[in-house]
Amino acid sequence: MSGSATLQEPRMRLEGWRVPPSGENVLGDCTLIVATYKRPREIVALLDRLTELPDAPSQVVVVDGSPDSSAGEAALSWARERLRAFELVYVKSPAGLTRQRNVGLDASHGEFVYFLDDDCLPDPGYFRAIRQGFLGDSQGRVLAVCGSIVNHMARPISARWRIRKALGIVPALESGRYYQSGTSVPHSFAPPFTGARRVDFVPGGATAYRRSVFAKHRFSEFFQGYAQGEDLEMSLRVGKEGLLQWCGDAHVRHLSAHGGRPGQFQKGRMEIRNHFFIWRRHSPDARLADRWRFWLDVAYVFTYDLAGIVLKPQRGRKIAHAFGIARGALDCVFSPPRYREPPARREYDFHIRSLTADSGADGSHPSNLVPNTDRRVSQSAATGEERAGTAAKTLARRF
Repeated sequence: MSGSATLQEPRMRLEGWRVPPSGENVLGDCTLIVATYKRPREIVALLDRLTELPDAPSQVVVVDGSPDSSAGEAALSWARERLRAFELVYVKSPAGLTRQRNVGLDASHGEFVYFLDDDCLPDPGYFRAIRQGFLGDSQGRVLAVCGSIVNHMARPISARWRIRKALGIVPALESGRYYQSGTSVPHSFAPPFTGARRVDFVPGGATAYRRSVFAKHRFSEFFQGYAQGEDLEMSLRVGKEGLLQWCGDAHVRHLSAHGGRPGQFQKGRMEIRNHFFIWRRHSPDARLADRWRFWLDVAYVFTYDLAGIVLKPQRGRKIAHAFGIARGALDCVFSPPRYREPPARREYDFHIRSLTADSGADGSHPSNLVPNTDRRVSQSAATGEERAGTAAKTLARRF
């Protein structure tokens, strides 16, 4: 082996199964990846919704990081009973939102890669509208398009954000903007609209990317577990190379399931650590005024929680969250989080059982699923590998 040759980490091999479509699909170039954790009911509800849509993607990949098999069993039971116009792939994965999304990339093949949270329900036309955002861009500059979470839009500006504005932490409350002080303004303040808008970041739970993006970028595995802020970090990386759009005509509803969420202390600590990590990575040359605004915001969030202990119920949650923020701030001062993003490469191989549907007595409805063939990597995963690129990337270390 030559001195210039580079050794790559061995690929992790994961198990799963696939069920072919039982009907014709119109969006053959679209894949949906759903990372799930201990939410079997939500997965079934999402699969049910997809069967009702006239524009469902041709491939749906469920990546399950749960410690048990309940989500996989629920998905398989669902597949036994329902006709569907898409290939359903299930992969058992190590837990972690960004890791599971990267697993889904290696197990899929669509040119346009959609991501939905497992507690989201898209409306008819959602996938087609986002796809059109890519197809309407003849120069290929649009790299990501997000949908509109309509039940979270047109929300009144809260006192928390009005005070932020008054303190000068953010110069304006324009939805979808990211400022050098490290503050990102949520999409929820905007009223419903039609057409497309350019934004600085897209929400990870309702977004699609061009497959070509992942030849150079993977979701950062600095973010572990619940992984708050991973979508902002990915957006800022990708946004340096192309455009990010918000599609007002792609409607989806987020039902905010509570299962699989961290405790309040852990959540508060994670919010500050992740916030600091993103800010330092993407605003390394922030002005002194913006550095001041960043730390003012941390102090403000801590103080706001303390005020909530007196003024609002659920005091135990507020206390835990406030102490989590304080601990996270101390971490950032004395042991700031660091992570070197490895080059993008395919990380996972698969042993996918291919299942086929036996017809019922009338020959029209699937009544059973039986193993057909065993394959180390499915046809779709192999195609995904060709399209995604093959630079070196190692597994993230846990923080």
